[in-house]
Amino acid sequence: MLNGKKLVWILDDEWTDHSVEKAIYEANGFAVKVTTSGTLAEDTALYAPHADGVVAQVGFPCGAELIGRLSCCKSIAVSGVGFNHVDLEAATRQGIIVANVPDYCLEEVSDHAVALMLALSKRLVAYHNQVRAGDWDPLDTLPIYRFRDRTVGLLGFGRISRRVAEKLKGFGVRIVAHDAYVESGVFAAYGVEPLSFEELLQRSDILSLHVPLTPETKELLTYERMKTMPRGAILVNTCRGGVVREADLRRLLVEGHLAGAGLDVLTEEPPRPNHPLIGLEQTLVTPHSSYVSVESVLELKRRTCQIVIEAAAGKEPANSLNRPA
Repeated sequence: MLNGKKLVWILDDEWTDHSVEKAIYEANGFAVKVTTSGTLAEDTALYAPHADGVVAQVGFPCGAELIGRLSCCKSIAVSGVGFNHVDLEAATRQGIIVANVPDYCLEEVSDHAVALMLALSKRLVAYHNQVRAGDWDPLDTLPIYRFRDRTVGLLGFGRISRRVAEKLKGFGVRIVAHDAYVESGVFAAYGVEPLSFEELLQRSDILSLHVPLTPETKELLTYERMKTMPRGAILVNTCRGGVVREADLRRLLVEGHLAGAGLDVLTEEPPRPNHPLIGLEQTLVTPHSSYVSVESVLELKRRTCQIVIEAAAGKEPANSLNRPA
């Protein structure tokens, strides 16, 4: 508590407007403090010992050292889906519940993945750049293949990937997927053919990534593995940049083995100047924005607040990621 009120401490380098959250927290008797990485050092001493709840924006590191200073904290709410920036083991040792909001943007991310597939398959960026340059030639960006005849592979078959499969059905494409943690009946229910990881790469004209970043998936897509994809294949990544070894992806694009890459995520965000994948004519890069819509952002803010409020009241929030003693 701080000055007689429960305190929620928001760690955020992404959003500058916290008016929605502040209104919700204040209506429930919370004081609110917002910290960016630039003020973290001085703010930690002021707020960490008093915080009843912490909101860790996706990408804001919340490691063991910081968590160890949260002496009265009940919860760390991840404002998003990915939670690899929070040290779950440290939080569990500290008796802090960690929870995320994994399903607030299913429509937005699945739409974004399909949009990247279509934009790259139809060479829309190349056509747009050509017209802006004063040219008008529908045949200068070949080859373009009939989308209906493509095989789309889904690496991971969780909530978002299943929505991608549902949306792709109307295009008539063949859909295959790999997920070792999903039962065969689930694939059958969506009309998707399950494959091994190796078979998935070999058969995917378009490969869309939908896995969390874990030690198991870090740099899972290497040069040797991506080279087994069909020549002219397209890679789409809306999950986490670290799943792909970026230097290897660039090499395959420059060599012409892969025809394009649609990337909403990168290993380093924001990227350093002159990032090797940005500026390539074969890439379409968006700024980790696939989750964004007016509706999804409002839902995310409200549900993140709910995690903190419920945990402070002694309740277990939905989508808890750990079980502290």
